[in-house]
Amino acid sequence: MDISENFWNSSLEELKQGYIQEHDSYICLLCGKKVEKGVVYPQEGVLYEAERYMRIHIEGTHQSVFDYLIGLDKKLTGLTDHQNLLLRLFYQGKSDKEVQAKMGIGSTSTIRHHRFALKEKNDKLRLF
Repeated sequence: MDISENFWNSSLEELKQGYIQEHDSYICLLCGKKVEKGVVYPQEGVLYEAERYMRIHIEGTHQSVFDYLIGLDKKLTGLTDHQNLLLRLFYQGKSDKEVQAKMGIGSTSTIRHHRFALKEKNDKLRLF
């Protein structure tokens, strides 16, 4: 998966929204699609201004920024498969008890420890 220079140079807020704004356009950080400001874009019979259309593009093409980021190679994210699954479950809003039951590991305090460890990792990683 080729990631653009825009992706690596974007701010955390830009990464969260999934696109950057240039003087005359919006660019998807996930695939590079560019839409011009001031243009109205049709989508399923509805007309959208450029910024809203970019958000629709991200949802339709990439599901969400989180889904794109969590799907990146572990060499880029530094996450193990185990941590990746934990993050997916946490993102879905699962409680520690639900995560423990789903994964069949340890106890809820083990899951709390994993959550804490990932929050510590968050301080060290720009993406997560």
